[in-house]
Amino acid sequence: MNETQQSNPQPNEQAARTETGAIKDQTSVSSTSTETSTPEKSPSSGSPAPKPSELNVPRAPARSGAPDSYQEFRAPEGFELNPDRMKDVHSTFKEMGLTQAEGQKLMDLYLKEVADSESAPYRVWQEQQEKWRTEIRNDPDIGGKLDQVRETVARAIDGLGDPKLAREFREAMDYTGAGNNPAFIRTFYRLASMVTEGKAVPAGGPSPAARPGGARPSLAQSMYPSLPSQGA
Repeated sequence: MNETQQSNPQPNEQAARTETGAIKDQTSVSSTSTETSTPEKSPSSGSPAPKPSELNVPRAPARSGAPDSYQEFRAPEGFELNPDRMKDVHSTFKEMGLTQAEGQKLMDLYLKEVADSESAPYRVWQEQQEKWRTEIRNDPDIGGKLDQVRETVARAIDGLGDPKLAREFREAMDYTGAGNNPAFIRTFYRLASMVTEGKAVPAGGPSPAARPGGARPSLAQSMYPSLPSQGA
């Protein structure tokens, strides 16, 4: 009895060994499955999940608002659109699928930026002119007699005896803005005062410039009234 009991394992011990062996087998299978790469299973169907490149994702439909041909786009007054450049614009707008109204919005934005860029230098010029005007109005020497300054300078310019030159000179001052420059005005006023100061009328009658149809004195004669004329 005792030997038989010792040589044969107890039922509980055999079950324990069997359970231990089963556990070892499961561990082995689990380790093997971990090392082998298997495709992912779709949670819903159990089939392998498709790769991103295989996904059939619908793309946004191409815009179809572009007309067969665009009408002329509006531009601000005085602004000319280059016909050759506009061909490229129409082609680009068509590729983008823009409608006529959408293309006009882009054109308005572009033309506004162009206009602002072109007018920037003129705004700087205007600001400088106004700064000069303010300075000359506040000048302690001539600020209070600007009407007299203008009259004196005008007489000096007209006294050159060349209407065409006088006109072109005035246009140059207006174009460049030099006529508002304080240093220019002070200098020219002093020069003009030297050649246009009133002089005593010689005995024998009024000056030729005062007589009807009388010849206007030359610049040299205005500076030196006693200088004999060429016809004398």
